[in-house]
Amino acid sequence: MQFSFRLSLSTLILTCAVQLAASQTVSLTSPAKAEAAPQVPQHFVCNTGYSAQQCHEQMSVLRPLLDKYGADRLGDWTWVLVKSDDWKALQRQHRMDPDSPAFTVLDRRETIFEEALVSPVTTRRVELVRQWSLGMDDLLNLAVTHELGHALCKEKNEKKADAYGEELRKGQPVQCK
Repeated sequence: MQFSFRLSLSTLILTCAVQLAASQTVSLTSPAKAEAAPQVPQHFVCNTGYSAQQCHEQMSVLRPLLDKYGADRLGDWTWVLVKSDDWKALQRQHRMDPDSPAFTVLDRRETIFEEALVSPVTTRRVELVRQWSLGMDDLLNLAVTHELGHALCKEKNEKKADAYGEELRKGQPVQCK
């Protein structure tokens, strides 16, 4: 009973922390660039447990892929990294697959990624490689394009998001249906 209470309390705190963290941004662009080409902002946020340096380092792995696949087309969007230690509890709390390393919440315009995708969290990476039968670079690429399939097409269906993600990986324009 006490363990269950602590797990529920921890999950509640984590959920609140993700929501609070989503209101804070980590800017990875220089002010000069922002002035030269005004754009709708993309927000890059790390959940609790990150130092500013860790957040910047891990986002610098994620950001080039988002740029490569045209995430800026989404306009105002938030990208969140969550520590792997907190990931499975967060996924279970939201009744999601704990072995999925990313998810998108369309109505909140945010995509959440697990830390292990962008940082060497050895034990969790071994689990993900085993589960997905992909190397980490390929899994990160798959996760980014799949979640962009959800976001770009406002798609809730997993199979359709997979198809849109595959179009992105092939360098084809996404044809939302």
